[in-house]
Amino acid sequence: MRATIKNVREHRIHVFLIAIIISTCTSSIVSAKDVMVPPPFSPWLEQLKKDALKRGVKPAVLSQALKGVKPIPRVIELDRRQPEFTLTFSAYFKKAISENRIAQGREMMIRHADLLKRVEAKYGVQPRFLVALWGLESNFGKYTGSFPVIGALVTLAHDRRRAKFFREQLLSALELIDRGHISLGVKGSWAGAMGNHQFIPSTYKSY
Repeated sequence: MRATIKNVREHRIHVFLIAIIISTCTSSIVSAKDVMVPPPFSPWLEQLKKDALKRGVKPAVLSQALKGVKPIPRVIELDRRQPEFTLTFSAYFKKAISENRIAQGREMMIRHADLLKRVEAKYGVQPRFLVALWGLESNFGKYTGSFPVIGALVTLAHDRRRAKFFREQLLSALELIDRGHISLGVKGSWAGAMGNHQFIPSTYKSY
């Protein structure tokens, strides 16, 4: 009897999961038609400049930051092929975590123990989490990205898949440049994340 109940429950779960998958796939197909065609770039960029000016970004900063900017095809390609979407958890884990990286993490815990303790005391974040994320995001600062942050964010803000989110990131990045917090030519990931822990512009701006 228990086995029968278990089988029925498992069958219901399978049906439920299949329904979710079908629903997700269907909505993805529908939304792909709606979101994949971006608006004409030049008028879109002019409107972006107006919005940035309203947020206090100086005209001279805008002129320099957006001079000659245009969508970067490689950024769109990488956005559509994120390893979190294309690899299984096991494959992603094996690729991201190695014995060597773990050993480096332990070394960093010792080398930066005093700083990590001060950070924990002030913000309540345990050192092990900071170091783990540091290793995962930039291999302890060895690779913080090679894409021009403004160019990458312009590309993703103009694209329709997550336009609203990346438009805010772009405007935040322009504000940070205007305030002197980051340089005009700052490099980062294809998604506009920067620095050792690969934070996005709105995070830098807020914290």
